Amino acid sequence: MSTINYTPVSKPFLVTGVILSFIGTGIGSVWMLGFFGIAMPEQMTPIFSVHRIFQLNGFVTLMIMGIGYMIIPRMRNMLTPSNKLAKVSYLFIISSIVVDFVGSFASSDYSDIATILRLIGVSIFGGLMFYMLRISPKLLRESDYFIAISISLLVASQVMSLFDVQQNILIQKQMWLFFPILMIFAIQYKTLPSFLGFIRPKRMLVVASIGLTVVSGGLVLASGIFSSVILDVAFNVSLIATVSCFVLSLYIFGGFDNTEILKLISGEKKKRYHTIILHSRIAYGFLLAGLILGTTHATNITNFALYDLTIHYIAIGFIGITIMLYLPIMIPPILEKSIRFLDFNHLPLILIISAIAIRTIGDVIISAGSFPQPFVIFGISGFVILAGMFLFVRMIHRAMKNTNSELSVV
Repeated sequence: MSTINYTPVSKPFLVTGVILSFIGTGIGSVWMLGFFGIAMPEQMTPIFSVHRIFQLNGFVTLMIMGIGYMIIPRMRNMLTPSNKLAKVSYLFIISSIVVDFVGSFASSDYSDIATILRLIGVSIFGGLMFYMLRISPKLLRESDYFIAISISLLVASQVMSLFDVQQNILIQKQMWLFFPILMIFAIQYKTLPSFLGFIRPKRMLVVASIGLTVVSGGLVLASGIFSSVILDVAFNVSLIATVSCFVLSLYIFGGFDNTEILKLISGEKKKRYHTIILHSRIAYGFLLAGLILGTTHATNITNFALYDLTIHYIAIGFIGITIMLYLPIMIPPILEKSIRFLDFNHLPLILIISAIAIRTIGDVIISAGSFPQPFVIFGISGFVILAGMFLFVRMIHRAMKNTNSELSVV
């Protein structure tokens, strides 16, 4: 553990990301009901496109940038090189979201302007991150490779958005989601070993995962230049192999004897230990399931359920649940309040998993075509997610304890 001075640079990213997530989820919840034949006012149709803008451009991008600004400097026990530039990157991302939002209701297409603004914002973020990567960490340097590839793909995805590429629309979204997936890899490779009892990762497997990450990145970029079913399938298969090697390298699904560790810890530490293991295993289970569905869709099977579940298994099941795990760990240095894991319960997690299960059934029903009116109940998955999010925020608030001491960061 090392102690550094608190910096507020991440706070606007995280707060805005959470707010946009609530709004975007609310819009998506109503949109899902429309798929089941619930009549919507014609004036509401344009707002449904805002769901993607708020969730991908807003929640995912802002949250991962905020986490990057917080965690990566702490990996090197240093502050962000320039808080002013970090704030500028935030303003560019917010501006891009505003332009995208206005463009959804305007007759003119402002998507290129929004993309350029977003490209400038993520480029500033990337520049600051690469500047810090020049300093070699003392331990687990492999995480730097995931960070570098992640940021490179984020910038590349924005550049490709400026051109009229003939890329599979699902592959486009997977390329965007590749950025947070790899950033999560970098953060977990650095933190999970200490969370799970200083168990050193299997280096050969993580090196293989990094190599496969490079291959996956090359394949997804190639698919934007050469429209090919083979490239799309190869990308998904390579990504499954990447995730599998990473999971095995960190013992996420077991592989080491933690009996002695569990004997030595109790109370708060034991609850935190079990929470981390539970969330990590469920999250990676959804990630692998989503990639398997994505592989099936890439074989040119045009099925709504495969398309929709690939995105939401990754975005909600993996990224969402992982953020649920890390927010309580990141809040203390931001708000100077400790979080008691003993005050946690699994109800928000259960609601999120239930919502994904309901969405799975609903997507299958929609893909089947006609269905009885009572089946509309399976269109409420978004509202169940909202309930889980509200309960999670309430649980975090109740678990907060004030502290006057400077907080340590893993």
